Amino acid sequence: MTSEELAINVAKEISTRVDYHVFTTIDMPLNQRRKINVGDIWLNQAKCKKCGDIVTSNSLHDFKSCKCKAISVDGGSWYAKRCGNIADFEEMSVVFTDIKEK
Repeated sequence: MTSEELAINVAKEISTRVDYHVFTTIDMPLNQRRKINVGDIWLNQAKCKKCGDIVTSNSLHDFKSCKCKAISVDGGSWYAKRCGNIADFEEMSVVFTDIKEK
């Protein structure tokens, strides 16, 4: 195994448990992100309208709630899951620069 292959394997494993912002940039190309198991969401977060907390999910299955427990955010770079009343949160997510708005 080459050092590059080893680095990719380590990054894939880490990306499911560690904040992917540590080893990515907002303009990282899709093919490089996929090599290290990073999705299309650069910043997965929402703001609670009740308590004002900004809740951020930093890795896959990183389920977090605001201090008043009205909203929760999950999914890291792969999916933007929200729990709670839709009227209680303001969406604040940002996608990587190569992702086109649909």
